[in-house]
Amino acid sequence: MRFANAHALLMNLPLVVDHVQRSGMMARDGLIYMQDEHNLVLREGRNVSGDAPTGVVRSIFDPEETYVVRVVGAEHYAAADVIVEYNMPNVENVRMSGCFPEAIVSKIVYAPSIPFAYSNERERGVDVLTNFVDESQPRRSAMMGLLKDRIPGYRNVRGVFKLPALRSLYSSAKILVNAHQTWHHHSIEEFRVLPALSRGCVVISEDVPLRERIPYHEAVIWCRYEEIPEVTAEVLSDYDAVFERIHGRSGLREVLRSMRQTFRNEMDVVMGRLGWI
Repeated sequence: MRFANAHALLMNLPLVVDHVQRSGMMARDGLIYMQDEHNLVLREGRNVSGDAPTGVVRSIFDPEETYVVRVVGAEHYAAADVIVEYNMPNVENVRMSGCFPEAIVSKIVYAPSIPFAYSNERERGVDVLTNFVDESQPRRSAMMGLLKDRIPGYRNVRGVFKLPALRSLYSSAKILVNAHQTWHHHSIEEFRVLPALSRGCVVISEDVPLRERIPYHEAVIWCRYEEIPEVTAEVLSDYDAVFERIHGRSGLREVLRSMRQTFRNEMDVVMGRLGWI
């Protein structure tokens, strides 16, 4: 089996590789493309080609504006036997648009970013965490300043990419904050949000389109960009109750288990269609 665009920052890659190995498919002559880009992007966003098709999903900022379906590396979509997507809104944006042939849509599989076993251990030394790599991005830089002013126990930690260290980082934080890098790219940053949630963080995220399609959406605290500092301070002040609601009685462990199993089932359907199993 060959993998295209498989790199260490893909938090769903361990799940995909594990399933391919367990299924005995690693020796097959096939190509799996790991898609890692936002495709819910507003027309004026950077790196949006003029011929990017307009979808049907409305902007989270302006209901009069519609996202494009931004496909990066269209040649990989055509050449791959399986297209692995990292978040469900991306998948739904493609399916709902009607802009792609069934031959493409039918080989897209959502693989959740769950590289770690679930843990809800309570001992955590970091109050509020972000792990924004590029601190110079204006939107995230401004948010970091607001969080620093409001919350003394806030930290931004950069450069942690290896899985054991990343697992330890998320296990040390009470709250993880996620905000979009730009005003135009709005697919959920699942490579950050879901691994943190799976290690017991309370996750506060800027809102995303199609969030009701995200399997674990009820376990995330959603708000607008400008609300993040206030919401974060409120959650921190009521942390025990919020933690109990999300990680104590919510059945999140079972939700994550079900997501893994759904991926395996859908992957088997696509591989069966190809005659691999």
